[in-house]
Amino acid sequence: MRKLLLIFLSLALLSALVYLGFSFQQKEAKKELIQSQIIRLPDLDLPDLDGQSVNLKALVGNKSSLLVYFNSTCEICQMELNSIAKRIVEFDSHALVFVTVQPVEEVKDFIQELGISDRESVHFLIDSEMTVATYYGIKGVPALFIYDRSGSLLEDYSGPVKVDLLLEQLTIQKGTGL
Repeated sequence: MRKLLLIFLSLALLSALVYLGFSFQQKEAKKELIQSQIIRLPDLDLPDLDGQSVNLKALVGNKSSLLVYFNSTCEICQMELNSIAKRIVEFDSHALVFVTVQPVEEVKDFIQELGISDRESVHFLIDSEMTVATYYGIKGVPALFIYDRSGSLLEDYSGPVKVDLLLEQLTIQKGTGL
C-alpha cells in the first residue's frame, strides 16, 4: 500500500511539474508574440468619440506618438493624464492617442475636465472590443507606448511615467539618436 501511495504521489508531482512547465512555456510564447507585434505601430481601426472608425496608423501619420491606454476611474490614470494635460503644449508636435475600453458616456466628463480634447494632436479612441488591450497584452492601466516617426516602438511603460521622460523619448528617432 505504501509503495502504491508513493508511486501515486510521484506521478502527481511529475504531472504538476509538467503542467507548470508547459504553462510557463505558453506564457513566454505569448509574451514573445506580443513583443514582436508591438515593435511597429499597429494598423488597427477603432471608433473615436463620435463613433467614426479611425485607423491608428493613419491617425498618427509620420509623427512620433504616445499611445496611452487608460481608465477614467483609475486614480493613477487620472494623475498621469492630468500631468500630460498641464504640459500639453509641449506635446503639440507629436500625436497623442488615448485609448479606453470604457463607453464614451463614462469618459466624456473626464475628457472635458482635461481640457485637451480640442487639440489637433490629441485623439481619443474607444476599445470596446478590447482589440488594443489584447494586441498589446495590457494587464493594467495606465499603459504607455512611445513610437518614433517611422512607427517603431521606442519604449513601453506600465504605470505612471514622468512627463519629462515621455517628452524625451518622443524626440528620439530609432537608429539616429535624434
